[in-house]
Amino acid sequence: MRRLIAGCTVFLVLGLGCNKPDARLNAPPHGQPQETSDMQGTFVYMVDNAMLADMSVTDAHFLPHRPQLSGLGVERVSRLAELMQAYGGAVRLSTDECDEALTTQRMQTLREFLSEAGLSPTESQGTYKPKQSGSGQAKSSTGSSSNAPK
Repeated sequence: MRRLIAGCTVFLVLGLGCNKPDARLNAPPHGQPQETSDMQGTFVYMVDNAMLADMSVTDAHFLPHRPQLSGLGVERVSRLAELMQAYGGAVRLSTDECDEALTTQRMQTLREFLSEAGLSPTESQGTYKPKQSGSGQAKSSTGSSSNAPK
């Protein structure tokens, strides 16, 4: 009887203990990346319209208690800079910070980032005008064009 139990135990240990490990559920993907949705272009257009309507940068876009942009902030201000090159506008800093020096440093960080992106503010208002291009896509927000009624 003891030999039977010992034999079964050895069989179970060898049989169950030597199996292949399960595939990792959190393994990185292999092969082709997932296909993008056909609606991706629509969503990008919608997000761009929302950014043009809001055009604000908040405390969440900066590192806590620092004037440096976070990764999210770099992403947002980069996209805002691209949109402002096409359409112009003004970026608003929305903050709950009480530290006036930190707020001033953050505004300076935004100005430097936008100037590195090729944007320069107008002298009087601190707004940015769109770059002039041959296509009619980048018009100012006043809607002025050569064939407008006078």
